[in-house]
Amino acid sequence: MTTMERSARPASDPATDAAALLLRLGVVVLTILLPCAAVVSRRPLFVLTPIGLILMILGSRLAPLRRPRTLPKLGRACASPLGVTIILFVVWAGMSLAWTPFPQAAADRFLKTAGTVLLAMAAFGSLPNHVRASNSNLLPIGAAATALALVVIALVAPAIVHADEADTNTVHRATIGLVILVWPALGALAIRERMAAAGIVAVAVAVATVAVWLPSALAALIVSILTFSFAFSKPGRTGWVLGLGAAFLILAGPALPLVATAVVGDRIDPNGPLAFLPAWAAAVKSDGLRLLTGHGFDTAVRAYESGRLGANAPRGLLFELWYELGLPGAAVSAALAYFVFTAAGRASSVIAPFLLAALAAIVALAASGQAISQLWWLTLVCVEAASFSIVIRAQHTVGRVRAKVVGAPSAG
Repeated sequence: MTTMERSARPASDPATDAAALLLRLGVVVLTILLPCAAVVSRRPLFVLTPIGLILMILGSRLAPLRRPRTLPKLGRACASPLGVTIILFVVWAGMSLAWTPFPQAAADRFLKTAGTVLLAMAAFGSLPNHVRASNSNLLPIGAAATALALVVIALVAPAIVHADEADTNTVHRATIGLVILVWPALGALAIRERMAAAGIVAVAVAVATVAVWLPSALAALIVSILTFSFAFSKPGRTGWVLGLGAAFLILAGPALPLVATAVVGDRIDPNGPLAFLPAWAAAVKSDGLRLLTGHGFDTAVRAYESGRLGANAPRGLLFELWYELGLPGAAVSAALAYFVFTAAGRASSVIAPFLLAALAAIVALAASGQAISQLWWLTLVCVEAASFSIVIRAQHTVGRVRAKVVGAPSAG
């Protein structure tokens, strides 16, 4: 921007500058500090996420000329099919606290989960319709810095990388977060047509994932890349197909182990990667009416820890969803998956492929058993949603045509 263009801009007042600074700080916390700090500790995810969301809310609400009407926007969002589905899911999860075998722990987890979701929704609803594009530039910086940190740790301290299981290893959690958060970062570069930089960030994330060598994260990255390649030309159709596929898999969850064990049950190695199928089929047969009601919110994690579920019990979205919330929870989740994927496919042609790729990565990781019922996973998804909200609102400012300073016509 030239000096004349800068001077042509109206001077901003201190309140506007302060609001912009708070919003920028919130974005920095969520997109740079959080993913980088998550490489060395699990605690920053729970500490920095509310701080970043609150800063975003304050920055959005304090802007005198750009203050959005939050309540009407939230009302319209709640009345949409996607909003109604989310509300039904939360209501059913809350009702299931009445029959969970771990009521106190489940109630505590439910309140924390509901608080995180409500805070995230308030942040999304508070954001102005147009966000400065410079805010979205922070996303690829955070993704590249996190990838570099993971590569360094994998090379310098490989024992730390492979110390624990994926559910507890800090480096593994950071890698999972990077595989998800890279897609809004790439979307931020795409809206500014910086494809070379996007390629560099994508390669850095792929190298970091291979260096850590977490198979579930690597598989999710591959799935998301394939999804992006299909969605690049036909995002609407890709979103519709993925939505139907995800809904079908959720609804058919209990039938999958029964069919698998009936077909190849005798050839399943008790110590192999498919050893969970017989245990899953046995759980489906013994649940009875529990298939209709579920065992209650947050039961799966407690059942793993207490030994109620054996060592070969399956982990992941399909089993834990049915085990905890039964048929109503599965039906609402299937509808939620369909609405989310189709809504992502209807986004702008620039953002839609990145949205669909991120959703595919989330579903792939959830299906692989990455402790989706734990609070850290939901918090990570909220950070992902906040990142995409910033990118989507920054897209409008990128596309604006700058005013040109035209000199006075010469006398002729």
